[in-house]
Amino acid sequence: MTFGSKSSEFGFHEAECQGCDIFTRVDDVGLCEECATKLDRDLIRQRDWNHSVTAYMVPLEQREELRKEVIRQYGEDLELIAPYEFKKPNCNARKRGKRKRR
Repeated sequence: MTFGSKSSEFGFHEAECQGCDIFTRVDDVGLCEECATKLDRDLIRQRDWNHSVTAYMVPLEQREELRKEVIRQYGEDLELIAPYEFKKPNCNARKRGKRKRR
């Protein structure tokens, strides 16, 4: 029984990619194939093993080797995910405003 799609296209549908804004085939997350691979590499770079499709089945001992290989081939910079910068709040800074007269 076929429904007009190939088995390799299972899970894909036509929509706008959330990564590159191109109308094409996207997966269940809303990413085209190219953006989905970029996201997977970014997750590996960040050591987010539980969310990476590639790293999911890699044994624990070999995950760091996988990360080094990704960095060697594609560089250390993130491709799709925006880098997160944590800024510590400045507790010493006081808001100075005009004092109200009574």
